[in-house]
Amino acid sequence: MENISLFLLIGALGVGLTGCAHVHQVEGSVAKTELPEGVKVGIGGQEVNEGDKVAIMKSVCKMVTRPRLGRVNQCRFVKAGEALVLKVLDHDSAIVKPDEGVIMDNTMRVEKQ
Repeated sequence: MENISLFLLIGALGVGLTGCAHVHQVEGSVAKTELPEGVKVGIGGQEVNEGDKVAIMKSVCKMVTRPRLGRVNQCRFVKAGEALVLKVLDHDSAIVKPDEGVIMDNTMRVEKQ
């Protein structure tokens, strides 16, 4: 029984670590000053360059029934649109412009395509 619990724990950690390895926080709107107008996101020079496209991901949750656990809320990120990287600020932040009609908020994430 102890081996099964250890195996499940390692499996859950592995899925958790690999499932969100390339998803980054949306930090909010930036007004036009010396920076271009857009949305500041938590992805930067280590992963993207100016002119690259990033995927905008939103969380979608639904209630599912699991054996022995009952009803649980299961969430996953789905692509809601794309954004153009306007300016890389540093190694972990950039300003992006979402495609026409796509509204970004701080519950969303961005991911390199």
